[in-house]
Amino acid sequence: MAEDPKKPGMGARRPVNRPAQKSTTVGDAARKAALKQRVRPSVRAEARKAAVSQRPLPTPPRRPAVTPRPAAAAPELTAQITSVQDKFERLAAQAQMEDVFSAVGDIDDKLTKLPFDLEALRDRGYVHSGQLEDKLEALDDQWDELRPRVEKALAEQVQRLDTDLDQAERQMGRLSNANAAVVKSVDTAVDTLGSRVTAARGAVAGLYEGTKSELYKIEFALGQVQKMLDLMAGSQEIRLQEAEGPLLAVAAQWQQDGEDGPEGFLFLTDQRLLFEQREEVVTKKRFGLFKAESEMVQKLQIAVQVHEIDQISHKEEGGFLGMGKADILELVFAATASLSRARFHLKGQDSADWAAMINRIQSGEIDGDRSDEYVDELEAAGITSASFPEQCPNCYAAVPPQPRGVTVYECAFCGATVMPAMPE
Repeated sequence: MAEDPKKPGMGARRPVNRPAQKSTTVGDAARKAALKQRVRPSVRAEARKAAVSQRPLPTPPRRPAVTPRPAAAAPELTAQITSVQDKFERLAAQAQMEDVFSAVGDIDDKLTKLPFDLEALRDRGYVHSGQLEDKLEALDDQWDELRPRVEKALAEQVQRLDTDLDQAERQMGRLSNANAAVVKSVDTAVDTLGSRVTAARGAVAGLYEGTKSELYKIEFALGQVQKMLDLMAGSQEIRLQEAEGPLLAVAAQWQQDGEDGPEGFLFLTDQRLLFEQREEVVTKKRFGLFKAESEMVQKLQIAVQVHEIDQISHKEEGGFLGMGKADILELVFAATASLSRARFHLKGQDSADWAAMINRIQSGEIDGDRSDEYVDELEAAGITSASFPEQCPNCYAAVPPQPRGVTVYECAFCGATVMPAMPE
């Protein structure tokens, strides 16, 4: 589908880093000053990497498991002894807290790696989720304060559990020549050890679980962004316009006739909705039934401006007992669009999330989600939400709020052209 010739920068990908425009407000000047003072996340990550290498976590202690050989006993008693031994060996391994040591190291690794990943995505054109730099910086500062406490708690708990293991091992030694009463007593002692291991692990994990959870959320979000950019990069027709920022991508079917229609990917940017067909299409059948020849079809079928979407509806259809429901996104377009309506089956994402994101774009709210480095390019491209007068200057009819990207309004009553109010 042909691009809109009125839009600047068509046909070529915009450079990601554009020169800053002159600021006209105190707020802009303050923001730019803060940007100059901000240390790039990768610089902080390099510093963290160097600091961690100088103070690695201690290696978890290694204790040989004690597995006494019981004397010949009745099968039932032997089975009970084996059960107690297996339980003790599991607890002895858990008491080493190797997974806790690993989790702490994983936090160090993520705080080092994620800033680089984010910068790489910025360089590829991802301009939104502007809070991520600040969030990573805050988590980095928080971890600097928290990590020594985690190290101290680990050392204390491992030492305490070492004593508990000694006591439990002495009890385990009684199983070499045990009766039912002794086995029950040892089993109770092992259960007590289990409670202490659980408490110790919880005491340490509780210190870092919040940080760990936040980092996993960021890692997942960046992974989704990378998949979206990879899908866009796989298209020879999709090129980002000036100041355009990609937001969502999902495998989808454009249901043109009931449930039939081309398969491909639906993309949403802060300017456009795009659907590219990507599927293998049968070109010849044998006996009218079996595939004989096919070809891969990849073609941009839909490219409309988001402000040309007049109506949005989302719903779930089909399924059985709440399972296998299809997420459906239905759109009605303005007369200026190249099609009147479209229905998509989204495969893997919630259509309600897409509807909400489209509304955020049309209201202009999405612009507040931009990384600070990419805010000025919106004004330079002239696609921010324009401020229209409340009444038509010709017939005085009310002028409704206009979606982001609309720079000219035609009065619905008298047909006069209404221009945005000039900033003071």
